[in-house]
Amino acid sequence: MENAVLDNNTVLDKNKYMIEASHLTKSFNGLTVFKDLSIKVKKGEVLVVIGASGSGKSTLLRCLNHLEELDNGTVVIEGDELNPKDKKMLRKITTKMGMVFQSFNLFPHMTAIENVMEAPLVVKKEKRSQVRDKAKKLLNKVGLKDKEDFYPSKLSGGQQQRVAIARALAMNPDIMLFDEPTSALDPELVGEVLNVMKDLAKDGMTMIVVTHEMGFAKEVADRVIFMDGGKIVEQGTPEELFSHPKEMRTKVFLDKVIK
Repeated sequence: MENAVLDNNTVLDKNKYMIEASHLTKSFNGLTVFKDLSIKVKKGEVLVVIGASGSGKSTLLRCLNHLEELDNGTVVIEGDELNPKDKKMLRKITTKMGMVFQSFNLFPHMTAIENVMEAPLVVKKEKRSQVRDKAKKLLNKVGLKDKEDFYPSKLSGGQQQRVAIARALAMNPDIMLFDEPTSALDPELVGEVLNVMKDLAKDGMTMIVVTHEMGFAKEVADRVIFMDGGKIVEQGTPEELFSHPKEMRTKVFLDKVIK
């Protein structure tokens, strides 16, 4: 796959990319998280974002999905520009993106299948029978066919995260954002979640994944970017970045996280 351009001064090229974010700036209480940050992601591309905690990775995802409002910059999703003042357009754009967080955020009083059904029923007003059939298929897709009537308290962390992935997929997103989806899991449960994500990548889902799982990045990513101090320090294919990093900051980080 041809690499998309990614730097801190990218010019938008409408309709060519699924995601085009230009000159993004975000601060919290006077502390700048990132400034003049730009990113483009092609259809079907798996982009993995790595970097130390506090480098701006998770905030970038939250700004792309408008969970955090930008101080400056533009975000274009499939040709539609995110405008916080246009609520109808904002809803259209954000429903194109599914997001999976570190914490599972499942409704504890709902079964697995009810959690997956909730958003299509409430947000999209879809028919219950159709939603239930689709929820069954999605739970089967993430390997939880036999757990649909279980409440979250009866599921392992890995199973809960897989329900969360199915829940995000229930909205038929064109793009999936993953914010360190395995960081809250016990080590033996990480693999089952990563396997579901690998299957999504094989199916051609456009994905941005913030993760510390370097093995996953090497195996699945089309492109990896390393962020540090709110800046994109380096980017390239997994082979380029992991085997032949050009920047000293990248080398130092990889030496610490890869044994």
